[in-house]
Amino acid sequence: MNLRKAGITFGAAAGVLAIAGVALIGSGQQTSAQKKGFEWPKFFNVITPAVGTANHSLALAWTPELSRATGSRARVLPAPNGYARTEWLNSGEGRLSLYQPSDYFDQLDAIEGYATRIGGPSDTRVINMNLVTGWGYMVSGDSPIKTIDDIKPGTKVALAPTSSFLVAGIDALLAYRGLKRSDVQLIEVGSYGANTSVVAEGRADVTFTSPISGPSYQAEAGPNGIRWLEIPPRDKNPEAYDRYRKFQPGYILRKTNSGVKSAIGVQMDHAYQSNHVLASEDPEFVYQLAKWMDENHDKFKDKFTHAHMMSIASLVEYLEAGALEPLHEGTIRYLQEKKLWKPAYQARQDKLVELAKKRVAVYKEALEAATEKGISTAPGNKEWLALWAEFRKKNGMEEPFGLQVLAIK
Repeated sequence: MNLRKAGITFGAAAGVLAIAGVALIGSGQQTSAQKKGFEWPKFFNVITPAVGTANHSLALAWTPELSRATGSRARVLPAPNGYARTEWLNSGEGRLSLYQPSDYFDQLDAIEGYATRIGGPSDTRVINMNLVTGWGYMVSGDSPIKTIDDIKPGTKVALAPTSSFLVAGIDALLAYRGLKRSDVQLIEVGSYGANTSVVAEGRADVTFTSPISGPSYQAEAGPNGIRWLEIPPRDKNPEAYDRYRKFQPGYILRKTNSGVKSAIGVQMDHAYQSNHVLASEDPEFVYQLAKWMDENHDKFKDKFTHAHMMSIASLVEYLEAGALEPLHEGTIRYLQEKKLWKPAYQARQDKLVELAKKRVAVYKEALEAATEKGISTAPGNKEWLALWAEFRKKNGMEEPFGLQVLAIK
């Protein structure tokens, strides 16, 4: 059953549905797309992270503008976690969903909450760039922890198992220091906001979070303020850096230039966060939406602090850095129209698509085998996870998907 067509929302069931951009007031004028015969859908859902995150705020900036201009009701659905964002996209609950490369890699590896029938590997593609988001290690402003090397046995470390990339960020920190989870005090929290506030409240010493998120601004405004730990370049400690990067392959290390004041100039990992659609999504819809977002960027770029990054320039920057996810054909068509698509981009695109399709096909085979053997594919079932690991090994996929992508020349 196609839930999108049925108009059913998981968000309501989850108790977290916040609908935005539902203005039914049209501009009274036909858009260029309508004049050429393209009809915008009556409505479509945009899946975002939880309320209070930068990408949720960004969606609230552009969707009302699109609704007013086209008459299409673009609705924002905040998901409780990263796994739900993928499930909602795969099931048709939403047509766009926020990803960052680490989400994409984890989904293609079917780790943790992605190892399900609905949330597992699927062929998704980038439609547009949202934000270039810094991710780093935050401590209280009065913390004795000054550098990443001060993380030691007994340190109280916040852990938010709500999204795989938040867990990976903590595992990467511990790997850099040569520590295991059992060496530190893990302070488990149940939401993205709590992942930050737990440090501001003094219940944890360090967390992995983003300097552009609302909770970081709130923490910085607190009585003790906050600080960020610099991630050293590889040449400072190659072995430690390589251990770290195995958990964090989907990022680019650079100095931070957006977000809370305490993060500006601090070197940390950055993720190119984008909206994904299914590869099977209507190319004309994707083309028209990518075109609208570009041509109307001035209408919403000042409506959220970081909306200026939602641009074609950011997408090209990502392509130049070496895209880690494939783009949808509708977006490629628009880039070709603007003479921004290069042969080198297409060569990398072809390799990314090949890797993804192979992973998706093998996962489907593993699911079919599980059904035949009567193995439950419920999340966390060890028998099912062992079968998936067996299929990965048999098909030359033991190496994490992210490392396969980084190996593309």
